[in-house]
Parts: sequence; structure tokens; C-alpha cells
Amino acid sequence: MRYKLIPHTSDLGVEIYGKTIEELFLNALYCVTDNITDIQKVNEIKEREIGVEGEDLEDLFMNFLRELIFIFSTEYFLAKNMKDLKIEKDYKKLTGILVGEIFDKDKHPIKIELKTPTYHLFSIKKEEIYKATVIFDV
Repeated sequence: MRYKLIPHTSDLGVEIYGKTIEELFLNALYCVTDNITDIQKVNEIKEREIGVEGEDLEDLFMNFLRELIFIFSTEYFLAKNMKDLKIEKDYKKLTGILVGEIFDKDKHPIKIELKTPTYHLFSIKKEEIYKATVIFDV
């Protein structure tokens, strides 16, 4: 399972999972796009570089989520996957190539408008696997 919805009164709550830090970030990308539209209708036909910085793992993760939403909001790019994902060992920088396509209103019905991830209940924990809990403003 990549992610699951968790109950929240007015916003979107999710738990995102990954066996590795890299998988956690890839599943976060999947979660963002899958909640914007039906990710199964997004084709991997266009590429776009991404670079994100942060102070630590949590900051990098939040900035990554913000950047995905910003890219969709400003460029209408729907990311389905990511190539060449590199996360520095100190979790201060992430780079890679987003793979997806430009939003088409006839092909990609909007499920929900994600505004930003919040720090309310936010956490990243390592148990048997990594688990991030995120609440998005909608």
C-alpha cells in the first residue's frame, strides 16, 4: 500500500508509506497526484526537473509536497512518477526528474483542490517501514 486516507474533519488526512526514504517520497508524489485526479489517467509522456531543499528530513518532505502542488498550480503538470531520484544523506536536498503530463480537463477530472500540507499532526516515523502522516488544506 502506497498511502491511505485517514479521518479528518475538514481537510485531507493521509498516511504515506515506504520501505525506504526514496520510496516514501515516490509514494508521496503518487498520493498528491492521485488526490488531485485519477492517477491511472495520467500518462508518462513529459519530463520536468525538480530540485528541493530543506533543513532536515521533515522539512525536505514538506517542501517536496509543496513543490509538487506548486508545479501543478502554476504549470498544470501532473507527475505520475519520478526518475533519477537523489536524496542527500543529510536530507538537505532532493533532485530528480518528474514524469507525467500536462493537465487536460477532459481527461483528468479534478477530485480535490490541494492547497498546502500543514504541520498539524505531521510526522515521519520509522517503524518496520517509514510512515508519514500529513494533513493537507483543501
